[in-house]
Amino acid sequence: MIRTRQEALNALGLGIGASEAQIKMAYKDLVKKCHPDVTKSNDASAYNRIVEAYEFLCKNKVMTHSKVMGKTTKRTTASNADYAAFQKKAQKIKQRRKEEFEQKQKDFSAMYEKQEADYKRAMEAIENIRVARAIQSMVWANGLEKDWDDKNE
Repeated sequence: MIRTRQEALNALGLGIGASEAQIKMAYKDLVKKCHPDVTKSNDASAYNRIVEAYEFLCKNKVMTHSKVMGKTTKRTTASNADYAAFQKKAQKIKQRRKEEFEQKQKDFSAMYEKQEADYKRAMEAIENIRVARAIQSMVWANGLEKDWDDKNE
């Protein structure tokens, strides 16, 4: 009983990197040569082994096995539908990221404008305080404060 791809390829006389076309061609050639009717033999074990190897490879043709850190992983070939679905999903992700980026830009602009307005109000308040202190200093310097206090009493 054939258990591995390599064992099946060896039964067909092929190396590990054989393509599907090479497998099919080797199978057809070997079946023609080893068929019991052609060999006029009652022993069909060679023929059965070739058929078993080919069936094993056909059953597992979309899968390739590779050892990754002691684990066997299986990969399947992608179809056009899989590729289209991947492209559609990637496009949605790209669009979502673009929208998120634009929203972050708007939020940042709004925050920046608010900070600018707060800064402008703070600077106006500081300027008003300076003017008020300057007026107060002039009043004190001219002694007008005493006259004001006398009138209010």
